[in-house]
Amino acid sequence: MFSRYAVFFRTSFFCQIVFLLFELPFLNRRLFNKSGLIGCLITAMLLSGIPTRDASAQYQLGDQSPIQLQQTDTLIDGELAYTIHASEGGRDKVRPEPGYFDDLVTTLFNDAGLPYVIAAQAPWKRVMEQAVQGTRHVIYPTTRTADREDSFKWAGPISRTIWNLYGYADAKWQDMSFDNILSSARIGVLLGSAREPYLRKRGAQQLVLVPREELLLPMLHADRVDLIAIGGSVLRQYRDIVDPSAQQRDIDGILPYRSCFLYIAISNAAPIDEIKKLQNSLNKIKQSGQFINLRERHGLSSNTDSAFLRAMLNLDNNGVACLDLFGRDD
Repeated sequence: MFSRYAVFFRTSFFCQIVFLLFELPFLNRRLFNKSGLIGCLITAMLLSGIPTRDASAQYQLGDQSPIQLQQTDTLIDGELAYTIHASEGGRDKVRPEPGYFDDLVTTLFNDAGLPYVIAAQAPWKRVMEQAVQGTRHVIYPTTRTADREDSFKWAGPISRTIWNLYGYADAKWQDMSFDNILSSARIGVLLGSAREPYLRKRGAQQLVLVPREELLLPMLHADRVDLIAIGGSVLRQYRDIVDPSAQQRDIDGILPYRSCFLYIAISNAAPIDEIKKLQNSLNKIKQSGQFINLRERHGLSSNTDSAFLRAMLNLDNNGVACLDLFGRDD
């Protein structure tokens, strides 16, 4: 009767006795004679030694949180450290930008005197969620958009990007309007990127989401998408590592549709005075020439007459986010 369920529930020694006391009347045995009590005690002791399993375990839900937050309570010299997430792609020899951004951000933290630890590269959507939910997370380069504005504190800008749709130069998309492209093209885009909600809001009907940017070009080659939403410099670097035999058709920018400044995004719980220290450090290295020197060391453009670097070095652009281009690339 009751005792047969002992293997399904973790019960105490005394619960086993109670089960047996309830069971004895069903066996037409007296409860309180000497032999009955001794038998009850012996049986309960034997049952309590049987390995049990918790039946509820098979129904117990796992952690429903979409992410596992990285601990941010690391103390360095008694101060709470920031968690700097290495930028997407790591220090790839073929793609120099991530190494540049990592060096730039750690330079700023060192100059500002703020303690930090480095977290290994992880998918962008995951680190974005960690930064939103955490207290000392740092992610970059991050597009500063209206829907993200209140979720982070910001330091920058540290770069600028032209949002473009890329596809085969001989495809039909070249002569179509932006709205027609959005309604009919299969567009590959990085999951969790700022481009995803923007394209969706503008009316994109067939977004194909990928967890990592480097998957976009192979998706285009495999005819899984018609166009890819990716930065031009990033695309050029990835083309260098794709099998040349797969690149028999020219890939070109179909339509530049948005220009965005990129920032360092810090968890909103971070103290505002520390964010100001980071911004002041960035302003200082831009004015001193260290910003340009750092770009040169990573093989990036250092032409201060270019529109891009004029925009980067102009401190009046601090706080500027995005601007729609509607086909213009200026």
